[in-house]
Amino acid sequence: MINTDRVFKMSCDLFPSLGTKGGVSMPSSCRSQLDPNGMAMRRVPWGALAAACQVLLGHVQANLEGQTLTLECQNKQGAKQLIRVQQGQTDFSWVNAGTTVRPYLLILGEALVFGQHPELQERWQGLLEAMKETRLPLARMQLSTLSAQEPVKEAMCKVLDTLYTVGKLEGQHRVESEAVLPAPTRYEHTPLLLGGTIKRAAADPLSPESVLARRVGRGVRALLCGPTGCGKTELGKRVALHTGARLVSVKGRPGLEDRDMIGFISPTVQGPQWMDGPLARAWRLAQGGERVVLLVDELLRLDAYHRNVLIGGLDDVSAEELGALTGQAHAAGRYYTLELPGAGEVLYASTSLLSVICTTNVGASYTQSGELDPALLRRFQRTLFLEYPEAADILPVYRQACAPAAEVAYSLEVVTRSSTTADGQLLERPMNIGVTLNYLAEVQDLLDVGIPLREALEAALLVTVVPFCCAVNQAGMPDDASINMLKVKLQAECQQRKVA
Repeated sequence: MINTDRVFKMSCDLFPSLGTKGGVSMPSSCRSQLDPNGMAMRRVPWGALAAACQVLLGHVQANLEGQTLTLECQNKQGAKQLIRVQQGQTDFSWVNAGTTVRPYLLILGEALVFGQHPELQERWQGLLEAMKETRLPLARMQLSTLSAQEPVKEAMCKVLDTLYTVGKLEGQHRVESEAVLPAPTRYEHTPLLLGGTIKRAAADPLSPESVLARRVGRGVRALLCGPTGCGKTELGKRVALHTGARLVSVKGRPGLEDRDMIGFISPTVQGPQWMDGPLARAWRLAQGGERVVLLVDELLRLDAYHRNVLIGGLDDVSAEELGALTGQAHAAGRYYTLELPGAGEVLYASTSLLSVICTTNVGASYTQSGELDPALLRRFQRTLFLEYPEAADILPVYRQACAPAAEVAYSLEVVTRSSTTADGQLLERPMNIGVTLNYLAEVQDLLDVGIPLREALEAALLVTVVPFCCAVNQAGMPDDASINMLKVKLQAECQQRKVA
C-alpha cells in the first residue's frame, strides 16, 4: 500500500529543477481534475517523481502476457526488481508493489499499457511532447538539463499531480501480494512506456543489416570490416536468424587444422569415414536444398592455406562445368564447389542458397596473417565498413546489463577510443562492446552484494577494463601509468554524472 508520508519525505535528485526533497509546492494550474476537492497547492510527491524519472531514463522494462504486466525496475541500490500488475474483471491486483516508488510505476503501467486513467495518459503524452526534440530514453544528464526547461517542468508537475491523485483514490483498493517472480524472456512492450508501439519500425533500407538481409535471400558473398567489438559477428548471426537461414560458423586463428575448417577422415569400426568440418557442413546443407549462411569470423587470421581454400570455394562455376566435375546433370545456375581432401568427393552448393559472410578487424594493432589484397576483395560482392553503434542504439543494451552504470561505462568506452598509443596516449587498445558488457556485469555483481556504485565502478575496472586496455610491463603486470589514466577518466565521468 502507498505510504504517502514516505512518498513526500523521501528524496529524488533526478529532476533538479524541482529540488531534491522537502515540501516543494507545485502550481495550482497543474492540479488534477480527478480530485476537485483537493488542495489548491500541491507538494512534489518525490516517490512519484522517482517513478516517472525511472521510466524516462529507460530503467523500466515491460512485458505483457495476457492480462499480466511484468515490469523490471530498480531498487535504491540499482539492483533489478520485478513487479507485476494483473487486470481482473473489475479491478487490478499488484505484486511486489512496495510503498513509495513502485506503486506509481504500476499505475503508469495501468495507464500506458492497459489504457486506464485517461488523464494520466494525456498528461504523460504532454510530457513526452515537451521532450520531443530529444530521443528517448534519456541519459541522466539529459534529463537534468531538460528539467530546467519551463514546458518540461510544467508537464512533469501535471504528471506528478495526477499520479499522486490516482494513487490516493485508487491505490488503496488494489489487492497486493509479495512473490518471487520469474523474469520474462523479453520485454517487447517497453516502447509503450515512452510513447512508442510494440511494432518494430521499418528498418533503414541502407543499413548494413538491411543490405545483407536482402542479398542473403538470393545468396551473397560479403565482407564486414571494422574495429574489434563493433558488432560484426553479431550482425552476421542476426541476418542468418532473421532470414531463416541455417548458420554455420568458423573462427579464424593461426594454426587452424583441416579438421577444424574443412573436415577430416576418421577411423571407425566400419573403416575410414569422412567427418564434415564447418565448410563441408555448410556446402552439404546447401546441396540438400537448405538456405545457409557460412560465417567466417576474423578471416585474415586464417593462415594462407586455409584462406586460399575458402577463396577457391568462392569461385562459382556453371551447371555445365559442375556436371563435368560430378558426372551428373544439374539445374541451370551458378554453383560453388568444395573438394574434400582425401575423400574423393566434390560438394556443390547453389550460389542462391549459400551465403558467405566474412568478418575482419581493421587497423595496425590487430594480429593477422594476411591483408585485404585485390584478389581477395574481388571475391566479395558486398564489402561493408562498420563503426561502433550510436549511443541511442547501444545504451539500452548496456542498461539491461547494469542500468545505474550504463551511461558512465559508455562514456568511458568512448573516451578510450581516442586514448590509445596510436593517438599518442597510453592505452594499448580501446574498450569495445564486449569489454563494456563484462565491466557492467561485474559492476552489477558488486552492487548486488551491497557495494556502493562509485566503489563498484572503480573495483570492476581493475578486473575487466584494465586487463584488456593496458599494456603489460616486463614484470608481467598492467602498466601503472595506463591504469592511473583509466582511473582518472573514470573519476571524471563519475563527477560529471554526480555518481556518489
